[in-house]
Amino acid sequence: MNFFTVNLDFFWFAALAQGNCLIRTFLSDSQENILKESSLTEHFSKSLSPVLRQLKKDLQVYARGEKVDFSRYYLPLSDYSPVAQRVWAQTRLIPYGQVRSYKWIAQEIGSRGFRAVGQILGKNPFPIIVPCHRVIASDGGLGGFGAGLNLKIRLLEREGLTFSEGKVKSPGKW
Repeated sequence: MNFFTVNLDFFWFAALAQGNCLIRTFLSDSQENILKESSLTEHFSKSLSPVLRQLKKDLQVYARGEKVDFSRYYLPLSDYSPVAQRVWAQTRLIPYGQVRSYKWIAQEIGSRGFRAVGQILGKNPFPIIVPCHRVIASDGGLGGFGAGLNLKIRLLEREGLTFSEGKVKSPGKW
């Protein structure tokens, strides 16, 4: 198992990999929370696997506000329910700088369970790679976010979205 943690301007990120496969990613506003949630220690892997080296580079580009395509990273989702797999796969298709609603995702996967979509995204094992921060309520409200709404807002702002009265004003299909 190979892992790293990194401070990327306004957020902390950690990733675990085995070979060329990401096992889990973590996102938080503090290193303390990352270490607690991930059960990692501050003793980081001395040499990163190729997939983690590339991911770290991609995250640094992303943190600068540049578009990065994280879809090339393989995610082992077979241990999760078929519905969760479909929700996460659909969420991965949301373009950088755009948002979609929980309801839209539900409809795209052939379901009416937009609340279930929210619950599944709340358990997203691959934040940023599966960009659940790009999913909002149908009225443009933020909905939820496991790493906190302030971090969700900052990620969306970094991608160029704007807000008015606590709602997203920028492009998307809600």
